[in-house]
Amino acid sequence: MNRADAKHLALLVVSLSLGVVGCSEEGALPVTYTPPAPPPSLQAVSASPESVGPGELLLLKATANAPHGALSFSWSTTTGFVRAPESDADSSNTVWMSPSCLPTDVTPTVTVTVSDDLGRSASHSFPVKWTGPACTRPLCAFSLEKERLAAVADCTTDSTLFIPDAYTFDGQGHSVTAVDPPGGHFTGAIIRNRGSTARVRGVTVSASGLRDICEGDVARRLRGILIEGASGEVADSRLGGLSRGDGKSGCQEGFGIEVRNDDASRGSFQVDVLRNHVSGYQKVGILATGAVDVTIDGNTVDGGGAVDYIARNGIQIGNGARARVTKNKVSGNAYTDTRITVGSGVLVRVDEGKPLVTGLVIEGNTFIDNDVGIYLAQDVGNPIELPERARIADNRLENSEEPLPTGYQAAITDYYGTGSIITSNDIKGMGYDPETVPDVTFAVDVYTTLPVSKLSFLTSSYDIATGACSGKVTVQSQDDHGNLVPSSGSFTLEADGPAASGVTFHADPGCSGAAISSVDLSNPQAEAIFYFKSSRPGTVTVRVSGGGLVPASQDQIIH
Repeated sequence: MNRADAKHLALLVVSLSLGVVGCSEEGALPVTYTPPAPPPSLQAVSASPESVGPGELLLLKATANAPHGALSFSWSTTTGFVRAPESDADSSNTVWMSPSCLPTDVTPTVTVTVSDDLGRSASHSFPVKWTGPACTRPLCAFSLEKERLAAVADCTTDSTLFIPDAYTFDGQGHSVTAVDPPGGHFTGAIIRNRGSTARVRGVTVSASGLRDICEGDVARRLRGILIEGASGEVADSRLGGLSRGDGKSGCQEGFGIEVRNDDASRGSFQVDVLRNHVSGYQKVGILATGAVDVTIDGNTVDGGGAVDYIARNGIQIGNGARARVTKNKVSGNAYTDTRITVGSGVLVRVDEGKPLVTGLVIEGNTFIDNDVGIYLAQDVGNPIELPERARIADNRLENSEEPLPTGYQAAITDYYGTGSIITSNDIKGMGYDPETVPDVTFAVDVYTTLPVSKLSFLTSSYDIATGACSGKVTVQSQDDHGNLVPSSGSFTLEADGPAASGVTFHADPGCSGAAISSVDLSNPQAEAIFYFKSSRPGTVTVRVSGGGLVPASQDQIIH
């Protein structure tokens, strides 16, 4: 059959079909036409809030009609970061995060596209109303996930990188370096929170070639990572080179990690600063100030050694902050200029009129070659109403450097006699030996105008088995405010009670050495450590007395 015959046959079939439709012969079926299903369409779209600034989130939603088969949604953006969407049969939502700045030649737009299983689609674009600054350099690259902002490459920035509220900034081992913007200078934090919760981990933060311009405004001072008015965590990160000029600036800024809350009415925010390595800071390695409750644990803070242009502090606590400073290594904070100004491993300092620091614990740390290992100086210019009772215990403090004749070095300094518990610290090195330079080098320097008046136990009571050796018992000579005061002479150990005849006192932890009957409290921490055991069960009152001081008594249980 040729092409002409085929055409004639087709016309004949059509004619017959049309004729059949109108006939009434029994058994004939009608022929109907079904039009194709319309393409998908977007029924409702929304974006909230109406405008965004740096590091803020835009919540985007779209609902579509599905006349034919299943729908799929995809989202894209001209700039910024869009999260993988959450979609169901006829709707999809996602989050767009704004960067710290936007290129001047790019209009921020997010587009949603819905497609059916026939490949037909419909799109809607959301223009973003941007309220932030324009970029002067390429954006840092991130991937945006649920509650996680992850760096995908090293980057350089001349403006602050913000962490969206309730998100984690995950550096994934990458670095962020701050530089000056064209014609200006870098100000503020390199990385900081946007909302009331933020976490930072696994990032290296530094600065390079910053102009030596000092900032008086607190908000504009240079920091590596700032958590302000928020709870959260800074962990497993490295911070270095956080200084202006050639690294020898005297500007009182350049902090590694800062935790701050100046508005006490918002409550106390809890932040953990854990396992970070901080070095090359201009002024302070880790700072906690204001109404915050901070755990600073397992960090290495290296001041780099003695300098003559600024007094660095490894860790600084102030203005009502509560802090636990534990298991950190802090070194090299020393100043070679005058006796008045020193560098400290830990400095506790309060601005005039601000709340004092209370409930402070500094325990189990290592401090190496700092002018002052631990410096309680918050009371300068502030009235003392109640003892602060900081606990400074079981720290190792060493300094092998002999100071200049005009210098000052001490393992522990309590500037105004705050009634703090200073006990069981291991102090070594000629730099902290009172005999190295009299009135310049100190092991423990506690200022008090009150005379020694009493003996006090610093450890709790024990409940031990008959014949077993107790844990350590620490007794200290103090003034009426609880400040330690070294006391000369011999102090007697005694036991009273039904089991007293079976009690012996010992200097060694296993109670295996010879029994002792007295202790010495003339050392810099004005304390003695001893142990006891009893061959008889019952309640025993252990008493330490002597030197005309009020004795110390404590009940112990032997079972």
